[in-house]
Amino acid sequence: MPYAELKAEICHTWMQLNEEQMARVRFTLLEAAREVGEYPHMREIYKCSDLTSALILLEKWMLLTSEKVDILLWLGEQVGFHTEMVRSLVERYKKHFLCTSTEEKERQLGKIPQNPQYSEITEYLGENLRGGWPDLGRRLGLNNFVAELLIDSSLRQKDKVYQILEKHQEQAAGDPVPAVLQALQKCGMNRQHSYIVKEILSR
Repeated sequence: MPYAELKAEICHTWMQLNEEQMARVRFTLLEAAREVGEYPHMREIYKCSDLTSALILLEKWMLLTSEKVDILLWLGEQVGFHTEMVRSLVERYKKHFLCTSTEEKERQLGKIPQNPQYSEITEYLGENLRGGWPDLGRRLGLNNFVAELLIDSSLRQKDKVYQILEKHQEQAAGDPVPAVLQALQKCGMNRQHSYIVKEILSR
């Protein structure tokens, strides 16, 4: 099913939500908005009377797009029923309709010049950053991507560090290293900054 049909199927699945379930949806919207570092307009959230309006808000905050649908799984867990049905719909969509998009991204990534030093920096930070990755990601301007990774409980902390640094490299106009060094300093991660400068970049 295309993206529009996925949303329609999920809205149909949750067509009849009682007041308690809608309260859970609104609470989830509040938490989701906080993850992207925004103070949401409470009036917008409490205007949501059904799941369709909730999904519109998630799309407005760029937490739900045709390529980012995992938040629907989180929403399903918070609402607390039809969870497996929603998971099945999302997984089927990801398997059949995101495959082509993922392959295209991989082809594009293959065009990025290989940077052995950046690869080593990525490996080092994956082992030595762990819980600090959200701050690093935000300093690199990846707020929405950080929010998406925070929701995804299937990834290890190390993998989230890798994804943050890969996303930064993909979006960087030039050498991705200086921005990472600057972000580490702004996050107060002086030990990691010093190691990279002295042990990796000075070779």
